[in-house]
Amino acid sequence: MCAIPSITNDEKAIVDFVHQLLTQKGYEVSLQTVGGDASRQNLLAIVPGVKPEIMLTTHLDTVPPFIPPTDSEDGEWLWGRGVCDAKGIAASMIVAGDRLREAGEHRFALLFVVGEETCSDGAKKAADNFAPSVRYFIDGEPTDMKLVSAMKGAMQFELEVEGKAGHSAYPESGHSAVHALVHDVENLLQTDWPQDGDVGETNLNIGTIEGGVAPNVHAPFARASCMMRTATDAKTLEEQLMSTVGDKTKVSIKSQSSPLHLHVVEGRESCVVSFGSDVPYLLPLGTPLLVGPGSILDAHTSHEKVKKSDLRDAVVLYADLVTSLLKDG
Repeated sequence: MCAIPSITNDEKAIVDFVHQLLTQKGYEVSLQTVGGDASRQNLLAIVPGVKPEIMLTTHLDTVPPFIPPTDSEDGEWLWGRGVCDAKGIAASMIVAGDRLREAGEHRFALLFVVGEETCSDGAKKAADNFAPSVRYFIDGEPTDMKLVSAMKGAMQFELEVEGKAGHSAYPESGHSAVHALVHDVENLLQTDWPQDGDVGETNLNIGTIEGGVAPNVHAPFARASCMMRTATDAKTLEEQLMSTVGDKTKVSIKSQSSPLHLHVVEGRESCVVSFGSDVPYLLPLGTPLLVGPGSILDAHTSHEKVKKSDLRDAVVLYADLVTSLLKDG
């Protein structure tokens, strides 16, 4: 699976592969088009004739660039794009499904979505009359095999400012959108954003800035793309954001979610995470758990890696969680 490139918006090949694989394994497989693009599809697999009560889910898309999978010299590690975020996790879930069925347990589903690495458009679509409601769903992300007890929210937004082009030797001939945007960015960086005792501080990252046409021209436009990992509810943070930037700055919220507390299982190690996931958008489906092999610090890097033993252990973990959750209540 990790040998198939699946950068966000180009997931068709991996979905086709998983579709064929799960069909051969005897699942009833359904596809759902995402964003009106027939080449982008979510995939749902259930055991024919059985209503699922637990769902295993993760995403099949990855960040760029594609890095082919390789083994470490000692054979302990698997390297490459998606090995821990999150196609390696998807593979562990598929094998966990095999183990469950071999043990006679069929009351589970597999949901694999696209688009998580940008705006979770796959998860949002999956929760809209595609994936069934279940008692619990287990989302897979690299958490070092620890169940996530709480996670920060996230807000992705864009700032746009219009200026007036003119000769830079004559200030009165125009006004610079870049100057206004720089002022906005400085205000954002100097703002005291909310904190929370469970999830910690709100973090801001100014990811990209672009604007202007030449050094001797007042910039007619400027744009910044930003991401916040949030410690308060989305509405409160959005209001604070709007009051921080200039009146003429256009703010476009691309996606947002509030901090969450998730279900944990007694006796299993847990943690709090700052990264985002599909969990907030899948909440209509059931009670969430979040856990997976690998470290988030290796995800999105040029050295993305996961221990092969962790992928094998994740098979046992996912099968055990499904079994124990089915017994719960």
